[in-house]
Amino acid sequence: MAASAWGATTPGNISADDVTLGGFDSDAYVFADGWNPHAGPNGDTSGFGTAFDSYGSGPWSLLDKYDMSAAFNNTGVLKFGFAMSSGTAGTWSVHNSGAANMVLDLVFAMHAGDGGAGFLFDNQAINGGQTLNGTWRIEWFTGNNNANPDFSNLSMFARDIAAVPEPGEYAMLMAGCGVLAWLARRRRAQ
Repeated sequence: MAASAWGATTPGNISADDVTLGGFDSDAYVFADGWNPHAGPNGDTSGFGTAFDSYGSGPWSLLDKYDMSAAFNNTGVLKFGFAMSSGTAGTWSVHNSGAANMVLDLVFAMHAGDGGAGFLFDNQAINGGQTLNGTWRIEWFTGNNNANPDFSNLSMFARDIAAVPEPGEYAMLMAGCGVLAWLARRRRAQ
């Protein structure tokens, strides 16, 4: 009865540029009516299900959650920030607190009204010690008046996480291989 009186949650004007990171729009997005990515202790990825499969492989892992009563735990190497300038827009950030550069598939999954949206950043590079800043806005509709619902909660998911060697590490690897080749050649000569 309430759903018919107020109207359903619909995609509205949602697009990939609704969430940015490091000055770039998300690579892909998905909207699902009735989906709350914040649900359960490990979050709920059912709203984006297989929609992001062509961008990578493997299972998604919950990195952190945020809602109006509890801020991010920030217990991992990636530390997240979140701020609202209104109920439907604001900023966010991700900081790599480790020394190693990393590349990962990152999903910013937000719930508002009775719907949720996931925004994918495919093969997102975050250098050791680097902070990337971004923006977010809610442009899906809820109710018969096509209003944008206010933010409810956010979950961050990742997969395909890989550490990327520093250029100096490649030089050390090549030097080590050179020493091994020299030792092998010397051994054969004797």
